[in-house]
Amino acid sequence: MENPLMTQPEAMAGGGQYNEHSTAQLSAAARALPLLRSAAAVVPPTSGGSLTVADYGCSEGRNSLAPMRAAIEEMRRVHSTDAPISVVHTDLPTNDFSSLFATVADDPGTYAGPAVYTSAVGRSFYRQILPPRSVSLGWSSIALHWLSAAAGPLDGMWYTDGTQSQRERWARRAGDDWARFLDARGRELLTSGRLVIVVGSADAAGNSGAETVMTTLKRVADDMTGTGRLPTTSLTPIPAWYRTAAEWHAPFPHAAFTLDHFEEVVLGDPIAEQNVEGDRGQYARDVAEAIRVSFGPSLLAAIPHEDRAAIEHELFTERLTDAINQDTTVGFDWRLAIMMLSRRDAVGE
Repeated sequence: MENPLMTQPEAMAGGGQYNEHSTAQLSAAARALPLLRSAAAVVPPTSGGSLTVADYGCSEGRNSLAPMRAAIEEMRRVHSTDAPISVVHTDLPTNDFSSLFATVADDPGTYAGPAVYTSAVGRSFYRQILPPRSVSLGWSSIALHWLSAAAGPLDGMWYTDGTQSQRERWARRAGDDWARFLDARGRELLTSGRLVIVVGSADAAGNSGAETVMTTLKRVADDMTGTGRLPTTSLTPIPAWYRTAAEWHAPFPHAAFTLDHFEEVVLGDPIAEQNVEGDRGQYARDVAEAIRVSFGPSLLAAIPHEDRAAIEHELFTERLTDAINQDTTVGFDWRLAIMMLSRRDAVGE
């Protein structure tokens, strides 16, 4: 049945929940750290000698600590050890920035140190966030699969559920959003600045690697609807799109950026890899929690606030966990796109 509800993405679950249940995203970010280090070693400072690192899509910050630490270490190696370095974390206005600042202040893996200045901006990264020509190095990890908004109705909750015409409309939105992201970053980055991106990607058929989990989630949600636990069409389509390699390459050549590096990496299932004892029950709980903290806020956005906690618990913690535990074919097979872009000379723009 077509779901007519339209939605913009919601921020990830707060209160420390995303930090706790986003180990797969942490594994993904680690794959791009060597590229980030190489970028940090060559980026320019501002005319005043300071450097600015922008983190596009920070959530609660735990997964940003190692990348920011790596970038700062390289900048300190190349530039003065007391050069001011500004780290600007950005996310949606509803993001839990209190948890972000607490994480940066208190986590043993923090990047905080002398002459390092942390700040945050609550604004969609599909708009310009920072002043023109102010950013030395940009970083975005497992964030660009989110669209600026759902592109229209969808027969289901996940983008691969759509009809051909629906998917074509969503693909156009994904292409437009990618172009908008690049245009906004092109205004912010200094000439010769670098932008490093690691993001969930799709195979040639357009599949993300989460389809078996999302199909299972849809089935248990339909069961809840059938028993009256969920109102019909109360779930909003998740406003996400996993782009293929061709879709990532589509804007290039680009007026503001050169694409210096692009690779696709099969990430597989980090949650399964971390489950060294092979405990299927624990695996099922971990997958359900990972889906809940990432996609749950957007999926349940239309449900009245007073009902949401109980429905969320039943849908994810109980029903999805049980369904995954019972079906060993359900799991992830994520793939990544990792890229580095250089800001072209701005003369003539």
